[in-house]
Amino acid sequence: MLMLVVTIIIAAVVSAFAGGLTAGKEKAPQASFETHIKLTGGMSGGPSMIMKHLGGDPVNTRNVKLVTSWANASGVYHVQSTTAAKYVNDTEEYYVPTGGMAHYNLSSLNVQYDYYGMGNEYYNEPYLVVAGQMPATGDAANDTPLWFGNYVMHAGDVIKADTNLDPGNTWIDKQVVKDVNLLTQNDIVNIQLIDLKSGTTIYYKDVNVEA
Repeated sequence: MLMLVVTIIIAAVVSAFAGGLTAGKEKAPQASFETHIKLTGGMSGGPSMIMKHLGGDPVNTRNVKLVTSWANASGVYHVQSTTAAKYVNDTEEYYVPTGGMAHYNLSSLNVQYDYYGMGNEYYNEPYLVVAGQMPATGDAANDTPLWFGNYVMHAGDVIKADTNLDPGNTWIDKQVVKDVNLLTQNDIVNIQLIDLKSGTTIYYKDVNVEA
């Protein structure tokens, strides 16, 4: 009888401990998305990436990381990580979709620009598509909420990265897909949206590049 009582007490303690761990861990949002990568459609006719929130939980872009990767014919991976704008280069361990592992120096895409002496603003693509509004118009108050890291995606929302290839236009468009100018039709780009609080992958998709 004594052994039975001790066993029950131990089981209760273990159960309470496990429950505490579960409660303390952030729950990642659950949502579905659709992504298109095209060789056209961006500013100046360059490549573009469009992602649509199809349904599920809202996703705060300040709390997620967007990782894109693709391999050329020789098997070399082009990997890019995008988070809310910050000035740091992070070395991350990236697991390629085929199961291999490699280390990449993944730069958080960011831009710092002083709008007419109004102070520095931080910008990242993809931007939130809002009818009648366009980022980088010179109006800092309206621009800032449209950039990655500053908005929450809800069902029906669309975000876009223009990936302008003009090297002189460095502050407006950044390459969310690394070496995007080397992409060709039918290349496969792996897209991952990772929740930074829990480490859980919210979205994982191989996207076929369209013309």
